[in-house]
Amino acid sequence: MRIMPNRLLDHSPILLSRRWRFAFAAVALLLVINGLTSYRAMRELVRIESSVSHTLQVIGIIRNTFSAIQGAETGQRGYLITGDEAYLEPFHDAMNSLEIYLNQLQATDSEIPGQQERFLRLRQVTQSKISEMREVIQLRKNSDVAAATEIVNTDKGKRLMDIISKLVEEMEAEEYALLAQRRHESYLNQRETIFTLVAATLASLGLIGFVYYLLQRNLLQHTRITEILRTENDLLEEKVSERTAVLTHFSKELERSNRELQDFAFVASHDLQEPLRKIRAFGDRLQQKYADKLEDSGADYIRRMQSAAERMSRLINDLLSFSRVSTKAQPFTQVDLNEILDEVLDDLEIPINESGAEIKASSLPTLDADPTQMRQLMQNLIGNSLKFIPPDQKPLITISVKSYQHSLLEGGEETEWCELRFTDNGIGFDEKFKDRIFTPFQRLHQRGEYEGTGIGLAVCRRIVERHSGAINAESIPGEGATFIVNLPLQHTPISEMEPEQYA
Repeated sequence: MRIMPNRLLDHSPILLSRRWRFAFAAVALLLVINGLTSYRAMRELVRIESSVSHTLQVIGIIRNTFSAIQGAETGQRGYLITGDEAYLEPFHDAMNSLEIYLNQLQATDSEIPGQQERFLRLRQVTQSKISEMREVIQLRKNSDVAAATEIVNTDKGKRLMDIISKLVEEMEAEEYALLAQRRHESYLNQRETIFTLVAATLASLGLIGFVYYLLQRNLLQHTRITEILRTENDLLEEKVSERTAVLTHFSKELERSNRELQDFAFVASHDLQEPLRKIRAFGDRLQQKYADKLEDSGADYIRRMQSAAERMSRLINDLLSFSRVSTKAQPFTQVDLNEILDEVLDDLEIPINESGAEIKASSLPTLDADPTQMRQLMQNLIGNSLKFIPPDQKPLITISVKSYQHSLLEGGEETEWCELRFTDNGIGFDEKFKDRIFTPFQRLHQRGEYEGTGIGLAVCRRIVERHSGAINAESIPGEGATFIVNLPLQHTPISEMEPEQYA
């Protein structure tokens, strides 16, 4: 039955498939974008926060350094005025802290251009200030107040403190500028991240709506397609039933016709044998009673008549054998081909011995088959190899086997098969005639060259086809031939197969 094309059936699955792929791709793309955006935002946020933390830490160290210098100067002045050692405690504490703070500043990897040079300059000026303060303290300890006061009055310490104060102000200003920049970047990053997430959320909601729409459309289309398919299947089943009835009728007619043809061949062959027997009988009597009275030409005519009758008899017998492949077939049983081969070699013992033939055979399988037809198949193939051999050459026949998996029907379950190869060293043939040799009564050689009726290989093909197998041939003229027989080990007639295997 030819089902009319339906636009819904032809295009909807493709469109739905494309839309689903687009939806899934868009969702995946959004997930990737969200992931990348979040990852980039987090990295940027971590970088900014790290920079802010670092800047605040540097500002704290700068302030601590300046406070320590101021504390040291306060302790120096107190000791200068009072001479009390207690005023030196802040000085000594500041000295211990200053070295730590200055080392921290110099070890800091600042992002600000010129800041590292300022750190180094601060260390140098601070060391000068410390030297000045130590000198004053030492003079006071030596009770040389006048000399100590003179150093203080030179304003050297004040100038150094002014330089330190200016450096501290510059460094703090640079760090606060960087801090403001980082906080602005953090604000921009947060705003961009929020915008991206909101946009991605809205897009996701849109995609969810689109997917929901596709799902509803798909369900509707599925319902409509199911209904259409149900209707089409009902129509198809009706058509199949009609066609099945027609095929069943033609099958029965074909079986009846084949039966009639087989019966005709059998009856015709049987009826032809009777006059042939009389011709041969009268020919024998003529030769026996009148041989001495006949001229040479008469004796030759009788000999030709007898030879023609003999050929006609063999031809009729071969025709009967060909028709009996189906009519006289036996049920399939487990057949050991090794035993069949032994029986065939016993039957062909005389021609094998006369020709000096050597036959090599592998271990053959056991399969479901008609034992009589397997014997006839092997006898015909081996006999064919014994027959078509060059003069003065001993036949060499090799029988090999190979197992493999194969399905008789396309898409069906694979079963165990065997490949039998009958290879000889005979005269061979041109492969362009390989189909012709399996046709009844077709010969590649003149009747006088090799005996036979040209039906043996046709019988082989019919036997193999009855066993659901195949037969083929390969050959090179003058180098022998190989006949290839493929047969299933387990035979299942078509009539016994499950309907879905060949539906």
